Amino acid sequence: MRRSRGPARTMAGMMSAAVLVMVGASCASGGQEQVSRQPSTSQSADPGLPQGSTVTYEFHDSSVPPPYHRSYVLTFTEEQARIVVDSYGEILADQTRQMTPEAWAQVSATYPEVSGMTVTEPEQGCTGGTGFALKVEHGGAVDQDLDGYACGGVNADIEDRLLAWVQPVRSLFPSMDDLAPEG
Repeated sequence: MRRSRGPARTMAGMMSAAVLVMVGASCASGGQEQVSRQPSTSQSADPGLPQGSTVTYEFHDSSVPPPYHRSYVLTFTEEQARIVVDSYGEILADQTRQMTPEAWAQVSATYPEVSGMTVTEPEQGCTGGTGFALKVEHGGAVDQDLDGYACGGVNADIEDRLLAWVQPVRSLFPSMDDLAPEG
């Protein structure tokens, strides 16, 4: 289903979209990762990121000793990108880059692939996983707000898809080894 903006759709169109979302959500396997999209109440030919969007992607590393822990927040708009790397609250790197038209076009065009994702809470506790969050805001509204934990295979696909989605922007910065070397 494509994300859209613009004039309101008819009630019948919204109901059809809601049925498709419900049917798609019920097809998830084994109670693991479930991906659903929220039906949009408007339409447009451009399904990408809304103009004026601010995207914040967070990666929370697993619990490892401080010399090896690397969590980061990647925030970007159509104009610029910023990455802040930390180890348990100690800032190890803080860099800003100009957004390239190519990177913005790629994340904007593929936004429908991550828009509306949902995460599954692990049935049992899990040690050693990583956390992730995605927030997309525009015009004072939140378009996407996702916060999850990947451990024991649960949500691993969601985390991988989000990492792949932000990769064009992440690649504007040095590798983690160069940005915030261990030790």
